[in-house]
Amino acid sequence: MKQVSLKNRLILGFLVICAVITLGTSVYQISRLQQREYDLLQHEISSFEQGALPSIREAVWNYDWPMVETIATSQVNPLLSYIEICDKEKNQCSHSGVAGEEPFQEYRHKIYYQTSTMGHKLQIGTTYLQLHYQPFGQLFNRYIFSEFLINGLGIFGVAISIFLLFHLGVIRRLIRIVNYTSAIDLTKVEHLEPLNIQQSGSAHDEVDHLADVIDGFVERIKEEFSRRKQLEQQLNHAQKMEALGTLAGGIAHDFNNILAAILGYVQLCYNSAEEGSKLQRRLEQVLIAGERAKSLTGQILVFSRKSEDFTQRVAPAKVINEALNLVKGSLSESIKIETSLDEDLWIVGDSSQLHQVIVNLATNAGYELAEQGGTIRVVLTQQQLTEQQAVPLSLDAGNFVCLSFCDDGPGVFSEISEQVFDPFFTTKKTGQGTGMGLAVVHGIVKSHGGTIILEPNMGKGACFTLYFPQVQAPETDKIALSGESPTVLRGNEHIFLLDDESVVVAMAQEMLQSLGYRVSVCLDSLDGLQQLQEADDIDLLLTDLTMPEMSGIELAEKLKQQKPDLPIILYTGYLDLLHKSELQNGTINHLLRKPFTLEDLSQAIRQVLDG
Repeated sequence: MKQVSLKNRLILGFLVICAVITLGTSVYQISRLQQREYDLLQHEISSFEQGALPSIREAVWNYDWPMVETIATSQVNPLLSYIEICDKEKNQCSHSGVAGEEPFQEYRHKIYYQTSTMGHKLQIGTTYLQLHYQPFGQLFNRYIFSEFLINGLGIFGVAISIFLLFHLGVIRRLIRIVNYTSAIDLTKVEHLEPLNIQQSGSAHDEVDHLADVIDGFVERIKEEFSRRKQLEQQLNHAQKMEALGTLAGGIAHDFNNILAAILGYVQLCYNSAEEGSKLQRRLEQVLIAGERAKSLTGQILVFSRKSEDFTQRVAPAKVINEALNLVKGSLSESIKIETSLDEDLWIVGDSSQLHQVIVNLATNAGYELAEQGGTIRVVLTQQQLTEQQAVPLSLDAGNFVCLSFCDDGPGVFSEISEQVFDPFFTTKKTGQGTGMGLAVVHGIVKSHGGTIILEPNMGKGACFTLYFPQVQAPETDKIALSGESPTVLRGNEHIFLLDDESVVVAMAQEMLQSLGYRVSVCLDSLDGLQQLQEADDIDLLLTDLTMPEMSGIELAEKLKQQKPDLPIILYTGYLDLLHKSELQNGTINHLLRKPFTLEDLSQAIRQVLDG
């Protein structure tokens, strides 16, 4: 597309407009000259009627035609070009001047003479005048050049002055704006300086407003680039955490199966060992170490979970107070805890997991403050996030419960601030931490639909801010998972055991048999489903959740269609993969967390079989 500068367009526009205005003004002035000609004609007629006509009347009445001739001759001038005076019958006429000099205006008047005091008038003659004037075309040709020149000098002078002022005040600044915007490099937008074109001491005008709008637009671009960069970092971190979670979860699941077999066999050996013997004491230490391993795998699984279908409404303030009261005893006396908690705030979640979050954060803060002492500040407030505030946090706009957990310790180096939530990353000395504390916190917060951010503030302490979606009135969650029971209950029913891990099957089979049950086992879910559909003497199904071909849930749903009264116990290390609706609708009668103890297993079986 052809480019035309604003300056050239304005010059052309000024020339055209000034020429039109000058021509129009000149034509108007010439028309005023013609109107003046008409006015002079009317004035001449009026002067004739008032001055010469009475004398003509007396001369005609007295038949003094020489006098009439003299008067007629005296009236001829450049305007009154011809005059003719006649008696009534036109027997006697007197005329003067040149007749027919066009253009002219005619004037005819009858001459009356008053013969008596009664007002009777008698026509005694006629008067005929031709008044010459200049036509518009003649005036135009005569005066157009001079009028156009004089008017043009004034109008063009004013136009040039206006253009120069406009050029200095607008065009020159617009050129700076064009050069500024043309030089914008989106790859280096963060280095752009504001566009300042306001003249010193001048008022803020429309061009300055345009510059302000461009500055605002550039600032929004900077903010958008910064937001996208932040989102990209968050996405990379989320993908890294997801990959770590998947890896850790898979390892933990496999380790759980191995640990389940180890703990199961150790417990069987412990139960069969002589009471108080050295062997039993050694086996007890193995069980204690196994429980620690079980706790660690549980933390890894918490970190790896994506989200859970929570239904219980929890007051975070209550959980925070309980957790802090528990932690206080293990902290140094030089560490002070300050709280400011809004007790009317509620979220949907698991109180035990939230309890673990507070304990982990408080333990970390206590470790950082152990040497020099300090203050831990815990603040719980309600905060409404707009879309602009929520998007960088990977949240949806709305009301959130905001938990701020800060200390005035040494803080966290910005170089490692993105690693603190990685599993097994720790700044503690060897043997003083597993590196799973903050990873577990991150996993729990994410599973509650929230997010956690760290403000390192090196030298001023670390500050963790947690956001949870806010809800209203509390509701009681009636679904509970089985816990440990110190009582070992026995029976003699027929139990079908289904798991794809042979080592787990062997261990669980021996456990069940030690409790007095008859046991049938299967290592394939499809084959197991067929056997269960054909068998009539099975009292209970004990199955794993994750299996090839068909999961424990899918198997239970198909089996319940044919045998709705068959009790089913499902065990797994992935509690988050099981929706509580499956407990509520009767597909699964009971859920066991793996690895489980002999007491857990015996209690769950009797609870299901005995109703």
